[in-house]
Amino acid sequence: MNVLPRFAIVGHPNKGKSSIVAALTQQGQVAISELSGTTTQSQAFELRIQGDALYSLTDTPGFQRPRQMLEWLQQQTPNAAERLAAIEHFIATFTPVATQSGRFKDEIELLKPILAGANIIYVVDGSVPYSPEYEAEMTILQWTGQPRMALINPINGDHYIDDWRNALGQFFSVVQVFNPMQTAMQEQLRILQAFALLNPLWQPALQAASKAIKNQNQQQKQQAGALIARYLATILAYQHSIPLIDKSLKSVTQNSLSQHYSAYLTNQEQQLQQDLHSLYAHNNLDAYNTPIDTNYPDLLDQSYWYLFGLSRTKLIALSASAGAAAGALLDLGVGGASLMAGSLLGGISSAAATTWLTENPEKVRIKNLPIGGKQLQIGPVTHLQFAFVLLGRALNYQHALATHSHANRNALHVNDNTEHWLNGLNKTQQLKLTQILQKAHKRLTDADISQCQMLVTQLISDASDNINANTHNRPHGNHPKEQDH
Repeated sequence: MNVLPRFAIVGHPNKGKSSIVAALTQQGQVAISELSGTTTQSQAFELRIQGDALYSLTDTPGFQRPRQMLEWLQQQTPNAAERLAAIEHFIATFTPVATQSGRFKDEIELLKPILAGANIIYVVDGSVPYSPEYEAEMTILQWTGQPRMALINPINGDHYIDDWRNALGQFFSVVQVFNPMQTAMQEQLRILQAFALLNPLWQPALQAASKAIKNQNQQQKQQAGALIARYLATILAYQHSIPLIDKSLKSVTQNSLSQHYSAYLTNQEQQLQQDLHSLYAHNNLDAYNTPIDTNYPDLLDQSYWYLFGLSRTKLIALSASAGAAAGALLDLGVGGASLMAGSLLGGISSAAATTWLTENPEKVRIKNLPIGGKQLQIGPVTHLQFAFVLLGRALNYQHALATHSHANRNALHVNDNTEHWLNGLNKTQQLKLTQILQKAHKRLTDADISQCQMLVTQLISDASDNINANTHNRPHGNHPKEQDH
């Protein structure tokens, strides 16, 4: 049975210890605050993937009286062989005092997991100057005899990383820079490799953890692709009808129909977003007060689609190559019949049809034709641009979640940028995706949905690979600028 690797995250107050724990355990439950002293008790958090615990990080309070503690230890310790015993004696001596007055409470609390066998991860802020006052903390940690490394957290920049590295190297066998606000998988794997250097007995377990993280990352991409593909298949095939009782009520009925469809779009998108939150373990992340774009017009207003979807030139090229004309926004008819703009334009080439519709959306007029009973029907939407808008919004949201560190407690910020997504597919794949989206209003087969999932997953993977590649190409080691800020 493998022993679970355990690490105690220690250091001065307000240096980002809790943020590092949250980022490396993928847990949003870790308490994080800009106020100093938020963590008052040591608490262990495990990285779990598919129910298996891979390693444990203990969040601890910050040092409060390290110089006074070190002075007491030095008075009790005649030689290096007795330093660990002196620390144990300190805890036994001052635990009753800490219970009554609070003196040395934080020092005792942070040392307990270390004396219980946790390896030490000492955290400093690389954006503030080095000061000798930290040497008391580092000396106390050195006296424990436990394997230890230091992480430089560039909270507000990397201005003093060189100075910190020179000082930390005298107390710690491994010194690394790590920004917990960055979520690139390669960064997390790099830190795990550094962890493995501390304790040879834990290397197999940490290697297994790295492999599990890679597998999880790939599975999340595939599952996100499946969620988005199903979402598109559902929403693009949706239609809703309302009986037209009286011609005089047509305007009111049509308005009610549009409102119903808008509400349906909103509800479906929100459900997709909730599913993505669960997938990336961001269930407590506040995203409701941060709309995807506060200035985004009504999705039913076709004249605005080009602000958020593909360019007219790109859309025309895709539509022409796929060999199908884009349809109209609203499918409004009477008597249970769908009156599609696509059928109205059936004799026009797809490229010409798309040009005419996109340049003159307000000129699309469809007469009501009585066929059987009378009713107004909305959907399914057949316009290719509309499908790409929905796809782009879904991908933007997924990307924002996947790149949002669990250490970042700010509300989710999502940028609207659709056209760049297609760059992750070759021309053949772009046309295949276009063909699938164009026929989605007729209801996609399971094979179509599977193909759509594969293509969407490819788009997600391409964006993720670009992030990891950029991170991997940044220098580490002794270079003073290991992170971008």
